Amino acid sequence: MTKVTKTTPLLNQFIMILAFGLLFDIGLYAQETTANNASQYSLESETNLFNPREPEELIRGTELPLMNARFSPDGEHIAFTGPNHFGLWVADYSPLDSLKVQNIRKITNVQAGFDYKWSLDGEWILSTHHIFKDRKKMSALQLYGLEEGTHARLSDYSTGYQGAPEWLGFQKSALIMSRNGLVRAETGVELPERLKPAIPNDLEKLVIINEQITRINDRAEILETLNPFEDEEAKILNLRYSPDGKKVVFELYGEGLYIMNADGEQLRYLGKAYRADWSPDSRYIVAMVTEDNGYAFTKSDLVVYAADEMVSYPITEHTPLIALNPHWSPYGDAVIFNDPETGHIYLMAIK
Repeated sequence: MTKVTKTTPLLNQFIMILAFGLLFDIGLYAQETTANNASQYSLESETNLFNPREPEELIRGTELPLMNARFSPDGEHIAFTGPNHFGLWVADYSPLDSLKVQNIRKITNVQAGFDYKWSLDGEWILSTHHIFKDRKKMSALQLYGLEEGTHARLSDYSTGYQGAPEWLGFQKSALIMSRNGLVRAETGVELPERLKPAIPNDLEKLVIINEQITRINDRAEILETLNPFEDEEAKILNLRYSPDGKKVVFELYGEGLYIMNADGEQLRYLGKAYRADWSPDSRYIVAMVTEDNGYAFTKSDLVVYAADEMVSYPITEHTPLIALNPHWSPYGDAVIFNDPETGHIYLMAIK
């Protein structure tokens, strides 16, 4: 015999309310899912934010492959180096004729092109100078002017330089790490007052010392060591400040690119990309995503990552070039890079 359960009007009303609530929640979930999908779609389809053109050959590497090109901060010059970072050249550049450089001159023959730094006024390049003495490589901090023979030795020669030099104290001094500790030297650079606001909080900054992120002051005194990872053996390299000084991007050896606030907070993984450079407005980072065969790069594309959003924009998928070492134009409208197969330096308009 089947047992029949009678429901009261109050119970029927409760069941109807419960069913309506369930349908309402399902409707909200469907709307939210649709909205999220639409939002994701709009981000992915917003490629018109960057409108990459065909890369244009800017500087021909006819006699030897060229690499690691960088605009001066004032946009009036481009520096670049040769194989294994030997040699350093400078060319005059004008945005009015963006596909033409003039007056290319070699300012040094030594291995100075690894991670050189322009002065903010575009008058000097901070790098190193190397000699060999008794079969030992000796290095010194050095400033290179824009003409051959115009240079200034900043420190005595010593062995065991590690990493790249850094500007300090509104570029009045320079710093590099060596096996014997920090090497600091006065540069003699006097920036115009109008340029100093472009170097935020320069009296304290983050640098890489012994493959760790370290905060130092303008006297090269170590204030603290930051380790944003649980792994104490993590090796960090290629740290870059955003132009507004609020964020840094860096590489974790073997993993790729990370971004965080300059105070060490809000760490976020960007992707397996390398050799990052910031846009002038501090909103985006361009980096190279590479493939290799163990000996040489077989493929490399440039990708732009948003600094404040989980979104990225590939910008060289339309070209077969192996795009390496990107650097953003100070005008924000183009990126330069080199291709190891052609040996040339290219400029690609992106807006």
